[in-house]
Amino acid sequence: MIKLNRDQKLTYKFLIIPIALLILSFNPYTESLEFSLPAVYMASHYAVYFSGLYIGYKYFKGGYISLILGLIPAVLWHSPYFFSLGAAMLDYRILLEITLLFGGVLLGSSINSMRLQIKITLLALWMLGDSILAILFITSTPLYSNLAYPFSPYTPSSLPLAGILMFVIMNVFLIYVISKFMKSIIG
Repeated sequence: MIKLNRDQKLTYKFLIIPIALLILSFNPYTESLEFSLPAVYMASHYAVYFSGLYIGYKYFKGGYISLILGLIPAVLWHSPYFFSLGAAMLDYRILLEITLLFGGVLLGSSINSMRLQIKITLLALWMLGDSILAILFITSTPLYSNLAYPFSPYTPSSLPLAGILMFVIMNVFLIYVISKFMKSIIG
């Protein structure tokens, strides 16, 4: 399914950013904030998944099976029920973080084998899905709150900041992708 990328020289320099993001996400202080602040919870999701994505992209080679398996945790954990489980219970949060990290590795490993059209389609679908989720958060939907799932630690009024943060992260990532693409065209 995925193999070590023997073409890539294994240096630890490329691991600095993913390790820093993981340290920011996996520590008692951040974990405690995630029980009450959905913006921190979502920022942690991005940090963990992007760390895995970067590691997979730099160090592994995968195909379309890796792509599909890598997308499953991201989609699953952002459905209302599983989102609330991860937010409310530490056991589920640990499972969430492990599966998001490995999902990111799987997706990242498949990027180099994808055609440009697939990459653009996936980027557009991710931005569409996250935009819908961000809008649901900004509008204080009860779907992702303790009104729908009594065990959820989040009230509808706590969600808008998470939605705004999601738009900021998406736009920063989009600017990064466009700048890398333009740099590859220009030389």
